[in-house]
Amino acid sequence: MDALQKVLKKHSIKIILPLLSLGLIYWIWVSPPKYLGYAPDQPIPFSHRIHAGELQIDCQFCHTAVERSAHATVPDTATCIKCHQDDAGDSVNIQYLRQTYQQGVPLRWNKVHDLPDHVRFSHRPHIARGFQCSECHGAVETMDRVEVVTAFNMGWCVNCHRQNSDQDPATIGNNNTVHLTECGTCHY
Repeated sequence: MDALQKVLKKHSIKIILPLLSLGLIYWIWVSPPKYLGYAPDQPIPFSHRIHAGELQIDCQFCHTAVERSAHATVPDTATCIKCHQDDAGDSVNIQYLRQTYQQGVPLRWNKVHDLPDHVRFSHRPHIARGFQCSECHGAVETMDRVEVVTAFNMGWCVNCHRQNSDQDPATIGNNNTVHLTECGTCHY
């Protein structure tokens, strides 16, 4: 027992550090996503199945800044009122929408897809590259309530970057030094 205690006392850092490193790598890379299936209630039950599915309204009609901004932007009440000024008048939810619009009170939508603060993500280069919204957000046109269907962990993102690292010079302009799998590409 004394021999084991001496070895552990002398070499504990050499043993603990690699084990902690392996645990951290596992946690970052392959840990099960804690938000998979997350589908919060919204102030008004909004059906993407109806809007994006049945009516075939393009994502960018409501999420207007996705091509030029880091965020897709959640539509404001004025965007909803464009279509619902006179449409679906008997619905209690549409009446509530109109009432809040007339009072100038914005709807407080609950964010569904959220990345950690240390992650830098912009929709703009992904949309410019030709990715469809469904590649990350799933088939929202079939969802009454949008839910997280993708892992959105580091391993998932890096694998996607590796699969799509054959860069077309036309999409990156004069900058031929973009390295999609370097830490600084996604982290501050």
